[in-house]
Amino acid sequence: MLLKTFKGKILAVTLGMTIFSVVIFGYGLAHIYYHHMEKCLTRSLSFLTNIVTQEYDLSKWDPKMVVEIRKNEQMQNILKGGLLHELHIEVLSAQPVSSHERLFRSARLADGRYLVISSSTVKIDDELIKMMADRWFFFLLGFLFTSGMIYLVIRHLFAPFNELVNHCLTCRDPENKPDVVGGGTEIIALRDAIATLQGRISGLQSAQRDSMKALTHELKTPLAQLRLRIDIADLKGEWNSDAIGAAREEIDTISEKITDILHATQGSEVMETVYLRKSVEEWIEELKPLWQHRELHFELSIPKTSSALLPKAPFERVARILIENALNHTCEGSTIYLSCDKGIFEIKNPMCDHVVPIIHSTGVGLEIAKTLCDYYGWRLKDVQDEKHYTATLSL
Repeated sequence: MLLKTFKGKILAVTLGMTIFSVVIFGYGLAHIYYHHMEKCLTRSLSFLTNIVTQEYDLSKWDPKMVVEIRKNEQMQNILKGGLLHELHIEVLSAQPVSSHERLFRSARLADGRYLVISSSTVKIDDELIKMMADRWFFFLLGFLFTSGMIYLVIRHLFAPFNELVNHCLTCRDPENKPDVVGGGTEIIALRDAIATLQGRISGLQSAQRDSMKALTHELKTPLAQLRLRIDIADLKGEWNSDAIGAAREEIDTISEKITDILHATQGSEVMETVYLRKSVEEWIEELKPLWQHRELHFELSIPKTSSALLPKAPFERVARILIENALNHTCEGSTIYLSCDKGIFEIKNPMCDHVVPIIHSTGVGLEIAKTLCDYYGWRLKDVQDEKHYTATLSL
């Protein structure tokens, strides 16, 4: 619709400019033709003046001589047709001045008077009007021809845009550029720019979907803990103050998680000194209701002084995902081993296929962790055999 409106406006403006140009050109041509006919009329008057002065004795001028002069054969031939109209032949004591309505030609006589022959210019205007009236059909044909040519030219010029618009409306793959689009380097550049924009939009849409998955994944853990606390309180048959306080803490944790996720892009590049054992112990304590419910145990082989200079928020997010993954797939009563040596963080847990996951994840936890590792240049490797699953994070 926008392209159609754009073409309609261009067609209207072009036709308007064409008509305006024709009017200006026609006015200028008519002005030139008017001056040409005016000169022709002046020459005719000059010729008549020469005839009268050569063939007649004007020293004895009598107004009745005008009738005799008009009967002259040459005069009769000149008066037939042409631009002469309301011809006056007279002898005056003063030489008159020509005007737009009437032209004068004069000859000085021996007695000081002037023979003056004049004609009206009405026929010049009549000839111009008659000429335009007789040829209006040709003007109409020219207008129709020009309009058609302009329409075809605009259609030809907009053909590449039409192909490009159709491609943009039907294309599902931004990389699939329409090779048939022509029209010069400008159209090709516009095609590539639109394809690039489509690619960016697709990337942003994918990022939006990934962000929603990540948001869901991050909120699953505190929700699982809250559900577990409610189930335990329900099994006891009463809600005591400790259970209510723990549920409130989980709700506060969910709120903090939402805030952290919404502001995850702020300060993610800031490097901080992270004490690994202390951080791991904090995460284990935060997830305590989950691993206690499954009667799991943790064995830490991380020195208390072990530290690293890292962007804290992304590292904690990756490590937490690995710990949650271990909790979900470890048999009851088993031990999860965590170690860190020379920048290599390792989590090892015994596998148990029949375990029901505590945290109902979206299945993108490891994808999020790998994406962060790729961005920050870390290496994440996971190995699984019949008995154990090992995740190794090299910082």
